[in-house]
Amino acid sequence: MSNATDKGRRAGWLAATLAAAALFLAAPAGAEPYVYVARAHLVGVERSFAAASTAPLSGAGVRVFQEPEAESDGAERFDVRWYANPPGIPPGAVLLLETVHEGSPIVRNHVLRTTDKSEGHVRSVLEIPAAEVRREGRVAQWRVRIVWRGRVLDAQASPNWIG
Repeated sequence: MSNATDKGRRAGWLAATLAAAALFLAAPAGAEPYVYVARAHLVGVERSFAAASTAPLSGAGVRVFQEPEAESDGAERFDVRWYANPPGIPPGAVLLLETVHEGSPIVRNHVLRTTDKSEGHVRSVLEIPAAEVRREGRVAQWRVRIVWRGRVLDAQASPNWIG
């Protein structure tokens, strides 16, 4: 009989433990389940122009005259600094750079997708290739947006951006 009593005590103890755990772990009445909300904001956008490098010429005293097109012969670079609030943003956030060039009224999209979790201060670089700058001209207007799962977290635009 002692074996049956031990089994009964164990079953009673297990039931009491599970009931106590259910009381402590249960969500309060009317409480909503936790929903993750991604938050981020742009700190600053620095724009620079990287002129095409010239090949070194042999010979001392040789003067090289630049072509008039050298002003638009190079890549445009956008150094974007942003902050992803803790607990961070899972992989898949998108940095979207929209540009309008001097020679074309069409809005061009340049996309940079994050492959890792983003948290804290983040620096991202978007570069417009020299071939596109030669074809379309320099960037006249721009807008940068941080997007996660189709929701715009923050945006910053040049003063002359229309839209």
